[in-house]
Amino acid sequence: MTMLHLTDISKSFGSQVILDEASLHVKPGMRIGLVGPNGAGKTTLLRIIVGDMSLDGGDINARKGLRIGFLPQEIEEIADHAVIDEVLASYADVLMAEQRLAELGEALSHAYRGAGGEDAGAELLHELGLVQTAFEAAHGYELEARAQSILRGMGFCETDFHRPIAELSGGWRMRVALARLLMEQPDLLLMDEPTNHLDLESLLWLEEFLLGWQGALIVISHDRYFLNRMVTHVVDLDRGMLDLYAGDYDHFEIEKRQRFEALVSAAKNQQREIDAAESFIRRFRAKNTKAKQVQQRIRRLENTERIDAPSLERKTIKFRFPQPPRTGRVVAEVRHVRKSYDGNVVYKRLDLVVERGEKIALVGPNGAGKSTLLKLLAGVIEPDAGIVKLGHNVRREYFAQHQLEVLHADQTVLKAVEEVAGPVGRLAEVRSYLGTFLFTEDDVTKKVGVLSGGEKARLALARMLMDPAGLLLLDEPTNHLDMGSREVLTVALRQFEGSVVFISHDRHLINAIGTKVIEVRDGRLTHYQGDWEYYQWKKTQDGQDGSVQGTVPTPSPPSAAKPETTRTSAPRTGSAKASTTAKPTAAVKAAPLATAAPATTTATAAEAKNKPVPVAAVSYQERKDVLRRHRKVEKRILELEALQSRLAGVLSDPVHMSDYELLLSTSEELRTTRDELTSLYEEWEGLAETVTSLDMGG
Repeated sequence: MTMLHLTDISKSFGSQVILDEASLHVKPGMRIGLVGPNGAGKTTLLRIIVGDMSLDGGDINARKGLRIGFLPQEIEEIADHAVIDEVLASYADVLMAEQRLAELGEALSHAYRGAGGEDAGAELLHELGLVQTAFEAAHGYELEARAQSILRGMGFCETDFHRPIAELSGGWRMRVALARLLMEQPDLLLMDEPTNHLDLESLLWLEEFLLGWQGALIVISHDRYFLNRMVTHVVDLDRGMLDLYAGDYDHFEIEKRQRFEALVSAAKNQQREIDAAESFIRRFRAKNTKAKQVQQRIRRLENTERIDAPSLERKTIKFRFPQPPRTGRVVAEVRHVRKSYDGNVVYKRLDLVVERGEKIALVGPNGAGKSTLLKLLAGVIEPDAGIVKLGHNVRREYFAQHQLEVLHADQTVLKAVEEVAGPVGRLAEVRSYLGTFLFTEDDVTKKVGVLSGGEKARLALARMLMDPAGLLLLDEPTNHLDMGSREVLTVALRQFEGSVVFISHDRHLINAIGTKVIEVRDGRLTHYQGDWEYYQWKKTQDGQDGSVQGTVPTPSPPSAAKPETTRTSAPRTGSAKASTTAKPTAAVKAAPLATAAPATTTATAAEAKNKPVPVAAVSYQERKDVLRRHRKVEKRILELEALQSRLAGVLSDPVHMSDYELLLSTSEELRTTRDELTSLYEEWEGLAETVTSLDMGG
């Protein structure tokens, strides 16, 4: 049953077409990632659904009684009262019932103590029963506990629950708005870039919360990791059309490429037929004997709907980090540093060494001191005690999470870059340089204050990269960047030969460039010599308090050093990036597969499952059973791989692009097939080792 129908909807702003007779059907339980190039109209579509914007044409029909919740990118205004009151604001009637229960209880006490108490008490008791029943039906006793649980997940402490919202920054106000939405539990939740204002731990909590969400979800996000975990479908908004894909973001990218290639092939074939028909018409137009055939071809050409195969290439930032001058081995050193704010001690005795070529990701709970550490390294704040010292020939650049910390709202884009361009001779390069960051001739005269979040992020990056520095300090550098720009930045950071210390909730970025993860918690730094995958695996293995939630353990650790919890500097082990768990191979018969365990399987269980059976402990019949099972599993794997290929072919066939029922059922069958294959790969690997042991032993 469909809960929301978008039928042939159209929307334009002047000559810019946002939606061109686009259609989409949202069903219960669907978790949709809405993607598309910057400016395609993703936010506009969400605002149209909630009724903030009108349509030029088409219809939107919702199921009767459908409750829709919407989280915009920015909160324009929010009620001026306490945090917990805002989260519970949608339950005003339930809270009034709770207050009424207290009043009735007190009135009953007075009635029974006074004259004629029984008559008066009977009436009050009747009302008390009605209010009590309604209050319990609304789960009134659970409301405040549930609200507090959500606020804790969003990173709030108990002392924050009764703080006035007016005291909070914009990012924290967004968290309050998100907590209120989650508390309301709408049937359809619309979220526009919800991850931009969350730290990593809050993001992981949100993922787990949404994975258990019973309603439908449409989310705009440029976080690849988030989309891959969260969505069951992807809707691509491009050139005014809405194309539905079943599966996660990685599958969407593959299938979109396949659909595009099929469309290009069909367009080429059609063009060949058109060229042949036009050639025939030109050749025989003047011949009476061919007049009938000529007219047939003319009518056919007139009725032919031309296949338009758009380019997949998008405008993205095109740059490569300039390589900095060579520095000494030690790039920065923090020694015996103490730092506190208004009596709140963040670090008592902090020590850290950053070496040349290291790319360090800082992770940890909100308020642990990640941004403080980055600002200490950047020289933005001074320590109360101790020293922060740069190494030989080291210059640093700081990319702030809140761009207005380093940008002046009344400056133009051009002036903002010219002031860091250096020698006068370089000023002529600035306009061309800004063009590589997608700022056109008209854009460079814009004031910084009117730029979007993505434009400010690009401008701050442009300023930072105008002159190379040996140490880059980045606070959420991918916030507000679209998927393509994030990927270009990731590649550039990977190629950068200097040192990088960064804070990011983009796990794809941490995996791609991180040589070390440092967890900041309770004034201590714990070093993990590896990337995000190693960090999450090690946290799961250790089973420590505060371990990362929402992660998938791998069956064996990547090659990395044992983590060191310390208040002193990390051991100087160089900057080589730790290797990650081996990827599975495609051919079953080639070699045993190393696959990631399912989310419900621990590394220990996976190792036990795949451990070969000792040869001496196996009888003849048991050996025979092992060999039979091995052949049976191998046969089943080959069957499923063939089925997987056929299902992928159905999903990529342009003929089925509008058959949503077929796409949905095929996608679900493909997901089931992949899950079974993952399990069989693990079983096959263990059996293969056992068979090898049997052959060697017998």
